[in-house]
Amino acid sequence: MPPADNSPERAAAPEIRLRLIATSDLHACLLPYDYCANRPVSGRSLSDISCQIAQARAEVPNSLLFDNGDFLQGNPLADYVASANRRRRAHPVITAFNTLGYDAVTLGNHEFNYGLKFLTTALSQARFPVVSANIATRLGKSPSRDKTFVPPFAVLKRTVLDRDGRSHVLRIGVIGFAPPQIEVWDRDHLDGQIRMRDIIDAAKAWLPRLRARGADVIVALAHSGIGAAEAEDGMENAATALAALPEIDAVIAGHCHLAFPGPGIEARPGVDPVNGLLAGKPAVMPGHSGSHIGIIDLRLVRTLHGKRRWTVAAGEARLGTQAVAGLATARALRHVIASDHRAALAWSRQVLGESRVPLTTHFATSAPSAAIALVAEAKAEYARQALRGSEWADLPLLASAAPFKAGGRGGPSNFTDIPAGPVRMRNLSDIYVFPNTLVTLALTGADLADWLEQSAALFRQIMPGETDAILHDLSVPSFTFDVIPRLSYAIDLSQPARFSPDGRLANPNAHRIVGLRLDGQPLDPGQTLLLVSNNHRASRACAGVAGPAPRIVLSDGARIQTVVAEHIKSRRVVGCPPRRHWHFLPMPGTSVRIAAGSGSAAHLADIAPLRPTLLAEGGDGFSHYRLHL
Repeated sequence: MPPADNSPERAAAPEIRLRLIATSDLHACLLPYDYCANRPVSGRSLSDISCQIAQARAEVPNSLLFDNGDFLQGNPLADYVASANRRRRAHPVITAFNTLGYDAVTLGNHEFNYGLKFLTTALSQARFPVVSANIATRLGKSPSRDKTFVPPFAVLKRTVLDRDGRSHVLRIGVIGFAPPQIEVWDRDHLDGQIRMRDIIDAAKAWLPRLRARGADVIVALAHSGIGAAEAEDGMENAATALAALPEIDAVIAGHCHLAFPGPGIEARPGVDPVNGLLAGKPAVMPGHSGSHIGIIDLRLVRTLHGKRRWTVAAGEARLGTQAVAGLATARALRHVIASDHRAALAWSRQVLGESRVPLTTHFATSAPSAAIALVAEAKAEYARQALRGSEWADLPLLASAAPFKAGGRGGPSNFTDIPAGPVRMRNLSDIYVFPNTLVTLALTGADLADWLEQSAALFRQIMPGETDAILHDLSVPSFTFDVIPRLSYAIDLSQPARFSPDGRLANPNAHRIVGLRLDGQPLDPGQTLLLVSNNHRASRACAGVAGPAPRIVLSDGARIQTVVAEHIKSRRVVGCPPRRHWHFLPMPGTSVRIAAGSGSAAHLADIAPLRPTLLAEGGDGFSHYRLHL
């Protein structure tokens, strides 16, 4: 921000305080209810933070409310809406946004999970602008000549009051961005209908046009994480580099589910987590699932330079605090989506079958899990039937699966914990969070080894003799940790990760996966096999596989949640104690620390070979254990 001008001329000039309020990564968490656990919860939902929104609005005369994307997907309510024949009824998230009076929103990557037709229908009911500058349906010779999926930006004309109570018309420019990887992650059902631009390239092309339209202030809704200050082509986390562009006055970041400003993001060039600054501009990242709101206060002063009538003289960023007012807003929100809530509950309580064993993920990133094995079993059975009689039918067929809920950034309640007994529709969203589709690839044994090496990037390097070293790299999401139950292998934690978390080859001479066997025999690196995965994981992993891209042999659009549901219905009784098909290579005298959920003590048998010791049930809500390697 430029330094304040304290001259008498400036002191007499009109001054406006403008507040920007933001939500991000709501993932359809509208009400304080955990559909997977079938019980009310508190502290996370749009309903809860609507009180904070009301309070933040009441504190200042001029405010705007934005959402930063990933609002249509994420829980059984969202899955119900996507699967039900709702005719012309508006999507409950859009209804909620309309009710709360959002001024503008942008799109995140998960908006595309249910396909373009579903997304277009949902957005058609919005009473606010939806903007994104780097999502196109047709590319032009330059980004500014693209045919964008939604308008690249909007200019919001608002009548605002200055500090002396005089009214002015202020033009607030709002521009949106999303990870360019969408084109790859959802390639399976977008099928070339969406083309992505690099965030910074798109910003440089569109921002001058936005300023030329008379925008006095420009706010970037960046569904992108806080990454490096220097721009890199195709970067997923571009919020810091975006903030450095001169036209931008404030940034709302997201995608990574972190809270900024705050201690969760460390200081580095261009990033000030204490004062909430990116490249010197005020910025927020308001958590996820309704955990926070972000608040940016801008002080605008009158200017006579060019067509721009107002200049940002100062800005402050913070996260909202617990509200003491606004209950009427929360009641209104609950009222308008009550019927959707009741319908989702009825849908989610349908019984599909029964499990012999608990299906949990408390220790799914430290030892094999029955829940993960069930998903892999269902995927393999579906692909086996679909490929019967084809040229691929006689090849060995394997399936991968990963824990989507395994603590980490999702917090201590972010674990699957389904007791033995009835398996209901809501449990599918607990076991398999995302609406991914099934993809089967033809791979070599060497490719499979690298696939597992990419998965092993979840773990920090552990040196022999270390005690209570942190096992998991919390910057790596658990959904990247694929296991393949038909293969047996050990993971050598003393080795550095062969691949970086984004799939790039980082340490070519490192190999964490050792003793890789198929059905008890050493896996031939040149052997051709089939691997059943999902559209998102396949696209990420293939980027790091050496040689030609693997051939897709089956991609019929089958949603994996549906595949697992039909598997349970047909078997009626599922679930077996997890087979110890993978383990950590022993390191005598070495121990590591992990964090599990509050119900994990009932499932210590899953990690019995690691001789777990409860260290503490911390104030953070996790149960912390020592494991002996």
